[in-house]
Amino acid sequence: MTTYFTIDERALIAEALDAQVPGAAALGAVAYVERLLTALDHDPPRIWAAPGLQPSEGRRWLELGPWERHAWSTRLEDLKSVYRRVIAGDPEPGDARVLHTHACEAAYGDPAYGGNAGGGGWQRISFPEPLFPPARSEP
Repeated sequence: MTTYFTIDERALIAEALDAQVPGAAALGAVAYVERLLTALDHDPPRIWAAPGLQPSEGRRWLELGPWERHAWSTRLEDLKSVYRRVIAGDPEPGDARVLHTHACEAAYGDPAYGGNAGGGGWQRISFPEPLFPPARSEP
């Protein structure tokens, strides 16, 4: 598991994400944010999961082109700034929108990205198992 925040920071981030979508932290929202913020630390970057592939089937993450990598690098630096402000207790007005987006993505997105633990978000809203195999979380 990738960790980006300290234990105390994780608690603050969990509280902020739960304020946006109740129960998001229990569904893995902090892990989702940590995976996102460290996505470029891996090769290939963990930005785009390859749907349907399991770890035993080989590569699970798609490569990025140079311009796409640059764009994501810029975006991730901006997101890291948001979370530093949230941890410091000094969020800017637009930061709540970022937290809400991440809480929703973590609670209801593909488990491959670190959230929606065990498909719990889908179960919570009675969303049927996807017809296509999602990328799934790592074992």
